[in-house]
Amino acid sequence: MDLVQRAGDLKAELIDFALSPRFDRELSAVIAEQFPGGLVTDEAMFSMVLDHFALQYRLRSGSTVVEAFVAARPELTDAERDMLLGWQDVVEGIFDVTGKDGDVLVLVNVLDELTYRTRSNMGRTALKPLKKGMILVGRLVGARDDWMVSSHLSAHPASERDAMLAVAAEQALRHPEMVFRNPDKLAQARRVLAEHHKTFVDLFGADLIVVPGTEVASTVQAYHRHLAQQASPGAEPAELPPMDLPDDILDADSVAIHSLAEEGLSFYPDHGLLEELFSNPALISRRRYREIISGFLGDPDISPEALRRLADRDPTKASTVFTRLLKPKRGFHWETDGEQLLRKHKPSYFDGTLLPRTVVLPEPLSSALRRARAESH
Repeated sequence: MDLVQRAGDLKAELIDFALSPRFDRELSAVIAEQFPGGLVTDEAMFSMVLDHFALQYRLRSGSTVVEAFVAARPELTDAERDMLLGWQDVVEGIFDVTGKDGDVLVLVNVLDELTYRTRSNMGRTALKPLKKGMILVGRLVGARDDWMVSSHLSAHPASERDAMLAVAAEQALRHPEMVFRNPDKLAQARRVLAEHHKTFVDLFGADLIVVPGTEVASTVQAYHRHLAQQASPGAEPAELPPMDLPDDILDADSVAIHSLAEEGLSFYPDHGLLEELFSNPALISRRRYREIISGFLGDPDISPEALRRLADRDPTKASTVFTRLLKPKRGFHWETDGEQLLRKHKPSYFDGTLLPRTVVLPEPLSSALRRARAESH
């Protein structure tokens, strides 16, 4: 039997497995979170939520539903088992229909600009209504050398292309990992960020600066204007949209703006309190200081470099801070225990999985986004 045809049977069995009483409590919690009041009013949305639950959602056990399904089916062939487990790597995207090749639909994901030869486990008939120039929104999973539609495909006519590209641009900015499936896009982003990092250091004299919360927006806009002037010397820089900053940054007495060559800009509200704490470890007895350092340490998305620099100023004081915060049985010594502590709480900065937070949008997406934002104002 053709593997894609077999995939259709297995997918149906997997969905039935996900809907079984074994997972009822966890699926109910997901539905309650995604649909207010637990009332499902959008069948297409429910299909995608259920697909995510079956393939990617981490259960309390730490595994996924599809992993549990494979474990419960020892009769599966190696090829079937590999295919099912590979479905955890889902491609979510907005796709241009660029043509057909027999029963294969040729799609280009406007987010990562990669081509996906896609089949349906329901056969050629399911893809027949889809025409070149249409825009599709959906999820794809691997099926041998091709891809297969997973859950619902939302089809939009070519007349909606501009609006859909604007949606794609917003998705790319919120979820850069969707773009970085393309290794060329990832390499491009890293080159750009390295250049931006150098510009930040040249402009401000350091890669980490501390300003009042009320000055964050103007400081960042000055940096962006400088980048624009570098990109187009002599040109009048376009007016920058106002920054939408959260209240914890705007209201903070001090905010560190940190430029990281691998990520882009990060903002650390109340960084001044951390500086005070590492200068005077006795402040750890105060709740506010404990909350600040616990937040910096515990947040996996905050670079370890911020804490590392403060601790390295005086390792003895840093050891006192962390000993009083963590209360380890054998004490804590920054010189010997600090790096291990950072690795534990911020693994992506050490295991090679860290991705840039900034993407370089292709011209069609950036133009569509500019038009959409201009129309909304």
